[in-house]
Amino acid sequence: MTERADCVVIGAGLVGLAIAHELAGRGTSCRVIERRRIAGGTTSTTFAWLNATSKLEEDYHRLNVAGVEGHWRLASRWGSDVTGHRHTGCLMWAGPDTATTLDDLERIFDRLSRLAYPCRRVGRRELTDLEPRIAFGHGAEGLLMPLDGWLDAPRLARHLAQGIVRGGGAIHEETQVTGFLGSAPVLDGVVTADGPVHADRVVIAAGTGTGDLAAMALGSQTALRPVGSDPGLLVEIAGAGAWLNRVVCFPEGDDELHMRPSAGGGLLMGADAADRMLPDEMRARRHLATRAQHYFIGLDSADVMARTTARVGHRPMPADGRSIVGRLPGCDNLFVAATHSGITLAPAVGAMLADEITGRPASSLLQEFRPDRFAWT
Repeated sequence: MTERADCVVIGAGLVGLAIAHELAGRGTSCRVIERRRIAGGTTSTTFAWLNATSKLEEDYHRLNVAGVEGHWRLASRWGSDVTGHRHTGCLMWAGPDTATTLDDLERIFDRLSRLAYPCRRVGRRELTDLEPRIAFGHGAEGLLMPLDGWLDAPRLARHLAQGIVRGGGAIHEETQVTGFLGSAPVLDGVVTADGPVHADRVVIAAGTGTGDLAAMALGSQTALRPVGSDPGLLVEIAGAGAWLNRVVCFPEGDDELHMRPSAGGGLLMGADAADRMLPDEMRARRHLATRAQHYFIGLDSADVMARTTARVGHRPMPADGRSIVGRLPGCDNLFVAATHSGITLAPAVGAMLADEITGRPASSLLQEFRPDRFAWT
């Protein structure tokens, strides 16, 4: 394989595909290089809660709002059955004796209100109407965030990939990038196990592999890692999708427990406390089953354990927890997109970075998220 394209994107997760899809829509020919399969990494092992609810720093919140709104535009354009979007809203609740307190809930409401993010208070009667299988308890109150939802991320990834190919691009799966053509400050493309791909611009959207690839491109002997790996466990209970109607955040304080229906008709759940139990996956699964039994009416944890499957994802996590998007210092035509909340942010990051790559004005939303706040070599 010896090819030439306007741009090479390394990584066929949702972020990389969103960038390539946006570039294709601007008439820029793309080659996407993926060492696994399409959506074979974090995209297929993520909770995929579309939200700005949990991002309360103003600049990061605004960026995530742009991501959420971008998702609903995609669903409106192609239809949610095609894209895998579910615009269900998110419910967060607390009670007099829960780890997340009613005062905590009020502080979240105040902060979201100041940020002008749609949010309304919900009393116990409406909580029960919204989610009749949950045992809310006396005195429970909640918040409903109607802009939130969730995504069948692999489905959207496959749809974007089809659009890239229809637009004249190509996606090379199970192809490893082994080097870069040329050297900083101007690259001429990438070297792969199947041959070179020449390109005027290169984008690294490779999740946890970002640090190694950036070091290789910049000729560094030591790969500094502004992007780390944050393992997370997801457990799915088969046949339990009817237990919930939307994303629900349960009142576990700093050990946030979150659940939603899954694309396969089950119930998907994860928790910060379970993540910290890794690599003891069975212990973490039992913890989640016990927590689910605590909240759901008539649920037997032994039955839950018999019907669970689990998967562990390695989420890319910038060192300061905030997105890294833009031109990489030291190289004129090398760009990077690395972020936690990549599922939520993919449409916004894809459009904004495609604008920059094609010479359009940069978005002010990215001002505080540039790569140059880190040393890469």
